[in-house]
Amino acid sequence: MNPTDKHAASTEHMVDYDRHSHMQDWAVLSKSALIANLVEQIGTVTPEFVLTDYGCGPGHSAIDAVTPAIEAYRKLDETAPMVIRHGDQPGNDWNSLLALIYGADGYRKKFSDIRTELAIDTFYLPMAAPGSVALATSFAASHWLSHAIAPWSAGAVWFSDMEGVARREMAALARSDWQRFLRLRAEELRPGGFLLVSTLGSIEDADEINGVKASSRRLYRAIQTVAQQMVDDGLLLQSALDHFAFPVWFPTEREAREPIETETDLADAFEIVSCGVEPASVNPEDVYVNEIGDPEAYGRLYAGYVRAFGESSLRLHLFARSTPDPAEVDRLNEEFFNRFARLYKEAPGAHAAETWIMTMVLRRR
Repeated sequence: MNPTDKHAASTEHMVDYDRHSHMQDWAVLSKSALIANLVEQIGTVTPEFVLTDYGCGPGHSAIDAVTPAIEAYRKLDETAPMVIRHGDQPGNDWNSLLALIYGADGYRKKFSDIRTELAIDTFYLPMAAPGSVALATSFAASHWLSHAIAPWSAGAVWFSDMEGVARREMAALARSDWQRFLRLRAEELRPGGFLLVSTLGSIEDADEINGVKASSRRLYRAIQTVAQQMVDDGLLLQSALDHFAFPVWFPTEREAREPIETETDLADAFEIVSCGVEPASVNPEDVYVNEIGDPEAYGRLYAGYVRAFGESSLRLHLFARSTPDPAEVDRLNEEFFNRFARLYKEAPGAHAAETWIMTMVLRRR
């Protein structure tokens, strides 16, 4: 399946992302000091300092990912040319992102001399000229696979609970995609440049399926529960659900390191500066724990959270495979999220989304 096919892309048309992406933004903000430090280590660059943010998304996190770098570079040189390149797929809400960039809280209001560029494509293809990028960043993006697949995975809508052939198929795609991502960034980074990847991760746990405890495990199992209830009520096809899988893979530290340590070209290209998986800096045990005392709000926020990253996948790869009628797809979509909000409202905390963040810093040799 071609990763550039808009019908196959993992993150096309995320819904109301900025409003429901607090976790992603907290994760970016927690790396502000690290971003500034990497810029200081790189120093001034001629003819221009290029920062490329891969998988930027349409929300405030895209602004928070680049602002520390701009501020740090301006401390090194107040006038040196600097380029901020935001990269993402065609389906990203580019108008919303540009409104933020040029809005009251955007970096262009304070740093009008910065050149802003958009790289509109999948980051599984080249997004910059060879050797041109000084700092590459990617936040809450590289866990999305290059395309959706439909293995037979009854009872599991995501990688961590899959077993057998489905698990092996997802694992093979995840390994291939991660290596492709790294090789492309190796081509684009200049010597001495850095790649900072911070994304949803997993930790090893012998008590979990496949020995891996992955971010948002209870949330994805709640999605499975609601979808199965809709099958049982005759609203969705069992065959559609049995072949539905979110195209994501949240790596362990070992999985993140493995290609750089075993693939000769990647080992020659990169030095691993740091790599690890840690709990999120804010609300690691429950993304919306602050609202748990208000069950109505708690359920509404969790439904919005899943809408933001998952509605497109659900509509295209589950609901549309249960009916050819676009109007019925709309009704199924609303029914699902009404039920999902009710599940969280009726049992606050029972399906809380835990968050672990895998962060890796690589230096281009």
